[in-house]
Amino acid sequence: MPASKSSSPHRDVDPEGRANQKRRTRQALIDAAFALRDEGHNPTFAEVAERALVSRATAYRYFSSVEALISETAADRGMKPLEHFWQPGDDPVEGIGRAANEVNKLLIDDEVGLHVMERSFMTVWLESGSHETPLRPGRRMGYIEPIVDSLKDVLTPAARKRLKQALSMVMGTEAVIAVRDISRASIDEALDAAAWAARSLVRQALAEAEQARRKRRAASTP
Repeated sequence: MPASKSSSPHRDVDPEGRANQKRRTRQALIDAAFALRDEGHNPTFAEVAERALVSRATAYRYFSSVEALISETAADRGMKPLEHFWQPGDDPVEGIGRAANEVNKLLIDDEVGLHVMERSFMTVWLESGSHETPLRPGRRMGYIEPIVDSLKDVLTPAARKRLKQALSMVMGTEAVIAVRDISRASIDEALDAAAWAARSLVRQALAEAEQARRKRRAASTP
């Protein structure tokens, strides 16, 4: 008699559940590092893993070194809540410029830590046999998504999705490394260029939406 669906060894795995578990494990490691440093320790990877109640092998699947973990805890602690510089009803163009500046300045203020974090992200990905790695923290999206979603009455869901994706390219570790290491921008130039790019992307999305509305009105005019 064939095995029932419920007894199959190849049960479907809930992708969202796995992603949430990965986020919780990553956050547990960061919280453990926070706690140990607040207690005056310069923790080892083993101490952080023990405090987070995970194995050291599990911890290495999220961070390639304790230095990367410490850099990430510093970035987490340095992130201001969005409402400190933008609230619903404020200008989204100026808001996204301020958001880009907040994220990128936090990273650029510790360029060694910035490179350590990015190396850790790449190392974890490369050393994963399946390249199915824990989610990156995505802090920038905590700023990008609320600002873009404030335009839901103006931009279509597809337009908002594309705008969020585009903005993710001008904020964060990769963006800062590119503008500093490749374009050789000074710190002030790097911050100004990223904020300008972020504002320009929002303006472009709004301009395209307005153009589409004009075409619809023209098409409906007898």
